Amino acid sequence: MQTLTEKRVFGTKFGTTELFVASETGLVGVTVSADQIGEFGLAHRDPVNSVAVDDRGVLIGTEDDVLYSDRDGDADAQRAQSRAFSPVTETPFGHAVAVGWGPTGPIVADSAGRISGSVDDPKWATVGDTGDVRAVDGGLIAAADGVYQLTEDGLAHVGLSEVRDVAGHGTPMAATADGLFALSNGWRTIREGAFDRVASDGHGHAHAVGATGLVRLSNDDGSDSVVDGWSEDELPVDSPVVDVAYGSGIVAAITDNGTLCVDAGDGWRHQLLGVGGISELAIGPGQRVD
Repeated sequence: MQTLTEKRVFGTKFGTTELFVASETGLVGVTVSADQIGEFGLAHRDPVNSVAVDDRGVLIGTEDDVLYSDRDGDADAQRAQSRAFSPVTETPFGHAVAVGWGPTGPIVADSAGRISGSVDDPKWATVGDTGDVRAVDGGLIAAADGVYQLTEDGLAHVGLSEVRDVAGHGTPMAATADGLFALSNGWRTIREGAFDRVASDGHGHAHAVGATGLVRLSNDDGSDSVVDGWSEDELPVDSPVVDVAYGSGIVAAITDNGTLCVDAGDGWRHQLLGVGGISELAIGPGQRVD
């Protein structure tokens, strides 16, 4: 059985990318090179409910607060498996159920539906309130009563209901109890049926997790359309998909039994990480190695 301390070596001609898995065990950091899964281990050892990462850093929502790890600093100290996390603000946020990087900084939601933001401020500022927030991606928020968009005035409801996930890059998409939708002069149905997760690279490639399994959008003709070009996809492991994510030219999926699957264009490769209670997956910007 593989362990959290397993290491693999891959060629330096590939760039490296950090992946992060939020779980009840903690935050698992994984280093990949293209679709080669390398070193992985616990970057944070308390339960993590949500994780988001971009070139501003790694953001995690825990039972007690929202923590942050900067991308700058010593390379060895900032590997995916050995990051140092600190509170975003001086005042603890409390139980965070969803976190994300908004246009101006961290965006976080609690179990009561309070949505807050922070921009170089010692305290969290309330942006708005809604019911049962499920996910944050860019400037979009998925909630039980619909999709919300961050504006200069706070939150704006932009439609739908029973929204379980959103993809905010490129054409906005939403996974709901009634189907998979894309926003273009109103919400347009992409596929019918219940969907739990959706992720996109913003350039004509996406994945969604539905009641019947995993579906994939691949517009290799260069089109950015998210309406046509969907087909069934299948992972090489027999475990339900919990979440999918795009970043650094790869797509990744994490399953209920803690198996990470990565595709860099030549099919899925997979690795059992050895953690349970998976809630979310995030991919960071890639880096070149000398």
